[in-house]
Amino acid sequence: MRLKSKLKQLADQYTLSEQQFANKLKQKSLELQLADLKIKQHEEKLQQEQSQMKMYADQVSQLLATEKNLRLQLTADGEKFQQFQEALLKSNEVFETFKQDIEKMAKSMKELKKENAFLKGKCDKSDVTLIELAEEELGSKKMEAKPGQNREL
Repeated sequence: MRLKSKLKQLADQYTLSEQQFANKLKQKSLELQLADLKIKQHEEKLQQEQSQMKMYADQVSQLLATEKNLRLQLTADGEKFQQFQEALLKSNEVFETFKQDIEKMAKSMKELKKENAFLKGKCDKSDVTLIELAEEELGSKKMEAKPGQNREL
């Protein structure tokens, strides 16, 4: 009986041990499935991140190309601006020279107007003097002619 009870106890322990082992095996199987799911999730996430990284790399290369083009355009525009500045500087120099020439011409015209006015005044005086001389000569010829007429008569 004791042996039977001991055997039964061993059988119960063995059954319990088997159940525990089955439970542990089931638990490990579930843990393995969970680990597989996590691996799949990580792989999917990795693929998403790789595709996103590729997309970002494409965007970066496009942005770098755009930056390069913009820098080239900026350089070209800078050169054009420099040429414009030089042309503007030359234009300002020409304008300043033109302005100085105009000022010289204005002074010259002022002096010529003064000289012209002076010469007109002098000409008018000469005309008046000439008229006076002509009148005097005419008057003296008349006077000379009158006494001579009396002699002839």
